[in-house]
Amino acid sequence: MDVRTLFEGELTRRGLRFSVDAESNGYVIDAAEGRCLVHLDNLERGVASDGDAGRVPRFVDTILSSLEASDDSISADGLYWCLEPNDYEEPAEIRFPISDCVDRVLVHLSPDGSQITWVSGEMLETLSMDQFLAANRAFENLSRALEEATIECNEIDGVHLGFLSTSLPFKAALLLAPNLREVVGAKLGWPLLAVVPDRDFIYLWDARHSDFVGKVGKVVVREYNQAPYPISTEVYRVSDEGIRAIGAFPTA
Repeated sequence: MDVRTLFEGELTRRGLRFSVDAESNGYVIDAAEGRCLVHLDNLERGVASDGDAGRVPRFVDTILSSLEASDDSISADGLYWCLEPNDYEEPAEIRFPISDCVDRVLVHLSPDGSQITWVSGEMLETLSMDQFLAANRAFENLSRALEEATIECNEIDGVHLGFLSTSLPFKAALLLAPNLREVVGAKLGWPLLAVVPDRDFIYLWDARHSDFVGKVGKVVVREYNQAPYPISTEVYRVSDEGIRAIGAFPTA
């Protein structure tokens, strides 16, 4: 299934003008609401994983909704930190490295939870916030989301493997929550080891059980290869000193 052909056909059907940016191979789309540059990498991975061609028109809907969004829809309550791979041709404007492969990126989640937008300096001006204030608010919102999340555990070979249930559409970002020790560490132990192969996947367990890493490798690689929004196959150690990648599973 050629996603680019389907995407171009959907744009044409809707009467949208577009061109291909020669440098990035992304699509420059001109609509009445504005102009944007989009890349199809995540869309292509999503269609490849489930064969759902309906992802294409829904993707175009999201693009147009993003262009139509008014300043009133942007709020400090929607600020979060998100984990993203750092290999995008057009990187996020506000980002900080977590490892050699992954960045912490400032994002805005729409009120209905359907749109995740990388925050720009222009958006911060709309909120009358500087990066320092926005960063703190994003951490506060992550802490609140973690408090509202459900922590579930499976015992495997004497190790309590934890995972999280949350309405947040990028649960992997809860790894960054400042209250991780208080909320999760109290149940699983501290420090923790964690894997976040894609945006909506996280496993955590007590760092004392370092040999347990080998038992999650196949799941991590499978999730990473099949996910529409992969992050990394790295394993992270989370402690009072911060988050540190201690290794990674090979993807091939």
